[in-house]
Amino acid sequence: MAEVVLKSVTKIYPGNVKAVDSIDLHIKDREFCVLVGPSGCGKSTTLRMIAGLEEISSGTVSIGTRIVNDVPPKDRDIAMVFQNYALYPHMTVYDNMAFGLKLRKFKKSDIDARVQDAAEILGIQEFLARRPKALSGGQRQRVAVGRAIVRKPEAFLFDEPLSNLDAKMRVQMRAEISKLHTRLETTMIYVTHDQVEAMTMADRIVIMKDGVIQQCDDPLTVYDKPANIFVAGFIGTPPMNCFHGTLLKTEELLVFKNDNVSVPLLDDWKERLEPFIDKSIVFGIRPEDLGSEEAERNETSPKIAAKVEVVEPMGSETYLYLAIGDNSFIARIDSHRKVHVGDEIQLAIAMAKAHIFDVESENLLV
Repeated sequence: MAEVVLKSVTKIYPGNVKAVDSIDLHIKDREFCVLVGPSGCGKSTTLRMIAGLEEISSGTVSIGTRIVNDVPPKDRDIAMVFQNYALYPHMTVYDNMAFGLKLRKFKKSDIDARVQDAAEILGIQEFLARRPKALSGGQRQRVAVGRAIVRKPEAFLFDEPLSNLDAKMRVQMRAEISKLHTRLETTMIYVTHDQVEAMTMADRIVIMKDGVIQQCDDPLTVYDKPANIFVAGFIGTPPMNCFHGTLLKTEELLVFKNDNVSVPLLDDWKERLEPFIDKSIVFGIRPEDLGSEEAERNETSPKIAAKVEVVEPMGSETYLYLAIGDNSFIARIDSHRKVHVGDEIQLAIAMAKAHIFDVESENLLV
């Protein structure tokens, strides 16, 4: 087990294409850290630099007590699980899992003990004599994880390992990998573009955009206090609603206003927002905080009126796609509340859970 530390790590490809831009990241020993972001944000490149599969343009990567910039991948004491499993089709499951240990000249008895132990942890004992083509996608993924486990590395690296699985199997494998982390108590660094995977699995989430870390924190903090507009829109399903407008002062009240929406803001925000009066801001509210029981019970909650364009029943909840003028947004309400397409409805806003962002910097103000 080991901590992984990146200091001012940069990756520049030919043509001066900067894939990763001077990032600093300290992944603690035994932590489950998830790198998440849209395609091309630099998350996989960062993982591959930790693994040694990509050369670092500048900065340092440390694993444990060693700076590993010039250490070959095989000597970094890490194990990587790839998106495409990377299994040898002509070998049995047992031989796939044992292959790396054979190359490192482990005793046959030690190899067998490690393979059998990993197979038991992953529930694949009955597949050891099969070849990969005789396995399902989920079973192949378990074999790929098992091949990593037998090495007993200081850190596990996962590069979008569930992206080839169907939705049901992804949910099952998410739980399996989380249980595996608890059992092995090993540092794990996991890359995905799926924010649901990040939220459900991580001790800490690192959100990346254009090669830069936007926010690094535990999942609930990222959800409740997004650092900027990008994080607010990326984390959450459905994402946060963001209304563009102006901060105005009317008598003693601060008000968010655009052509279609006018919302009085909380008194507690006055001191922080005073410098932004008459400037452009963004008002953010999550779908579940529009029309929630808490907001509707509070008589002081401001309301927003809109027309229902689409109703999506999800079982335990219902998504409403709404429009007011040029503003489109989403509310997530109780499934027992009867709403129909074309209805004009009013939804109370849970103001204590709203956010204000600066348009110029895109950073969170309150």
